Amino acid sequence: MNNAVRLAFQNYAIFRGRTTRRDYWLFWVFTILMSAAAEIIDAGFFKGHVYIQNLTDIFLFIPSIATGTRRMHDVGKRGWWLIIPLLNIYFLVQPSGPANEFGFTNETTDGS
Repeated sequence: MNNAVRLAFQNYAIFRGRTTRRDYWLFWVFTILMSAAAEIIDAGFFKGHVYIQNLTDIFLFIPSIATGTRRMHDVGKRGWWLIIPLLNIYFLVQPSGPANEFGFTNETTDGS
């Protein structure tokens, strides 16, 4: 999980290239865990206000969109498919495709 999260934040605003299915879902789990932790902190310290949750959402927004876009590229689709609910989930669970217009299958998202 460490590597997937590190790559997501290292490439937080890079919308080109590819992200593997494994790295995408590990980052997704990380975002869920961060959201849950922020909710617990807000409930414990801020009595119903969502200060930490809002900061967490702002912090994770661009990396989540960028990682999702790169995942769409991995299955040969444009990042715009992310805006179509349910259909994008179908694409997100597909295995990595062969080399396509977005790069090679074994290409990493570390900028190389």
